[in-house]
Amino acid sequence: MRVAATTMFRPPKARAVEVACAPDAGADTAAIPATTFARVLGGVTGSAAVRAALDELVQGGALAEDTTPRMFVYRAAHGGKRWMGLVCAADTRDLVHLFPNAASDEEIAAAKADLDAIGAQLVPGLVCTDASPDLSYQFVCDTNERPAYHFVSPTDGSTHSAWDVRHPQAYVTALADLAAEELRGGAAQVVAAHLHGTMPLVIITPDGDVAAATGPLAPRCGLFVTSRPVA
Repeated sequence: MRVAATTMFRPPKARAVEVACAPDAGADTAAIPATTFARVLGGVTGSAAVRAALDELVQGGALAEDTTPRMFVYRAAHGGKRWMGLVCAADTRDLVHLFPNAASDEEIAAAKADLDAIGAQLVPGLVCTDASPDLSYQFVCDTNERPAYHFVSPTDGSTHSAWDVRHPQAYVTALADLAAEELRGGAAQVVAAHLHGTMPLVIITPDGDVAAATGPLAPRCGLFVTSRPVA
C-alpha cells in the first residue's frame, strides 16, 4: 500500500473528549456540547448547514489546522478488547479491489455529494492489512511516547488514544510491501474520495480482531479531519 502523511484539522488535546464522537452519532444533539462533531454528522441537514457547523468548530477553536503533514497511531479500547491502527492518507489505486459491494450506490452518491459540496471527509475509512514485524515495531516505538490524545468517551466508556508519528517515512516503507485486505468502515467515504480524485483519510490496522471495531470500539470522528472547512 502507498500511504502518505497529510495535513489535518484536529481538536486541541484538552478538547478532544468534547469534540470526538462515534461515526453513528445520532441527530439528537440537544443535550450535548455545541462543539461536538456529532452536530456535523447528524445535528444538521444539508451541505450548507454541515459546512457551517464545521466552520463554527474551527472559528471557536474546537478544531485547529496542522501546519505540516502528519500521521498518527490510533488505539481504541473497551471491555477488555482493543485494536490499533495508523491514521494517514492512502492511495486509492491500492484499494479499488475492495470497492465492489463495500457500500451501496446510494451511500457512495451521498458521500460524494458531501465531499463535493462540503470539502470534508467526515468519516475515516478503516482498512485491514496483514501484520508485519516492521509495522509492529513502529507501533511500539511511537506508543512509548506521550500521547497526543487520551480520553474516555462519556457516552460509552471506551478509551481512545493517539500518538503523533515521529518518522512517517518508516510507515511508508513498512506498508509498501503490505496489501489492503478488507475495507470495514467508511467505505462510502473512501470510494467517494477515489471518484473525487483525492487521497482519503484512512486508519490502517493489522489487528485481526478489528471486526469488533463497532459500537464503543468504533474509531472516533472529529479527531482527524482532512479538509479546510473554513469558508
